[in-house]
Amino acid sequence: MPEGVRLEMGMIGVVVWSSADREKAVIWCEDHAALAYLQGRDNLSHAACWPQPGDLVELESEIVGPLRHARRVTMLSEQEFPHLPAMLRNNAAPSDSHLRIVSSTSHPESRDRATAEPERRAAAAG
Repeated sequence: MPEGVRLEMGMIGVVVWSSADREKAVIWCEDHAALAYLQGRDNLSHAACWPQPGDLVELESEIVGPLRHARRVTMLSEQEFPHLPAMLRNNAAPSDSHLRIVSSTSHPESRDRATAEPERRAAAAG
């Protein structure tokens, strides 16, 4: 196994997002660690049945770099937790913005020059 890759065996998870058209899904795992990302039917035990939000699945996961990938996903129970995705969305704490206003005025030295300019014009005219 390549360095930085770790395989985790036999875990239970619930699908929280899915797109059959794009063949992608996100799985919330029982260990409450990082979400597992499912991509492609090759990672399903039964490729004919794409998992939907709320489905209970068993999976192996492989951590590659910063991502946890779902492997060998098997359906345990369809729509076991159909309300879980909405519950997670509704209970998530609102994220604080990482943006902040640093300064709403121009630099002090340019403000000082702009203020001094009329005084210089008045002195030159007088």
